[in-house]
Amino acid sequence: MRPIRHLLRNNRGNAFVELALTLPVLTLMLFGVITGGLVFDRYMTVVQLCRNAAGMMARGANFALATNKQLLLTGQNLEITANGGNGVIYLTRVTVAPPGTANEGEIVIAERHVIGNPNFRPSVLGSPASAIWPNPDKPAPTGDVKDFNEEPSAVANVPAALSTLPLGESMYVAEIYHSAESIRFGRAWRDPLQMSSVTYF
Repeated sequence: MRPIRHLLRNNRGNAFVELALTLPVLTLMLFGVITGGLVFDRYMTVVQLCRNAAGMMARGANFALATNKQLLLTGQNLEITANGGNGVIYLTRVTVAPPGTANEGEIVIAERHVIGNPNFRPSVLGSPASAIWPNPDKPAPTGDVKDFNEEPSAVANVPAALSTLPLGESMYVAEIYHSAESIRFGRAWRDPLQMSSVTYF
């Protein structure tokens, strides 16, 4: 009986040692799974908000109005506010410059709205010069671009696959750039985790 009891004591001791060795690893894995889930959920929110924004603009929503900006941001939980916060939303209408204009055949930015922090990241489409956007000849608030068929800074940087937009038609582009830094555990990531989504409508 004594050898058996001695063996059981040794096994118990080994179990405690094994638990002590594996517990930190299991804890890190648990935090990794939780963090991954939170990041994925945040990314899906970004994608859905981007689609909603493009759809609203295509249906005629005027995002120069503060009420429409707040409507878009309602329930998004991304820490983006109308004029600041932890990210930025660019809403852009592009069209093709007609023949006889300086930008003939180019896709140009005809309208642009910015929600959030414009210093967070620039738009991939480019930005019209401050002298032509917002259009100084129109009453504020407005997102219209002045002389977009003539001004070089109004030419948009669009993917080649989308450069065949028919003359006279418009395309609506929503871009969202967001930092998920608020869901980090301590200093698990030294650089803020950034995510983005672009929707062409």
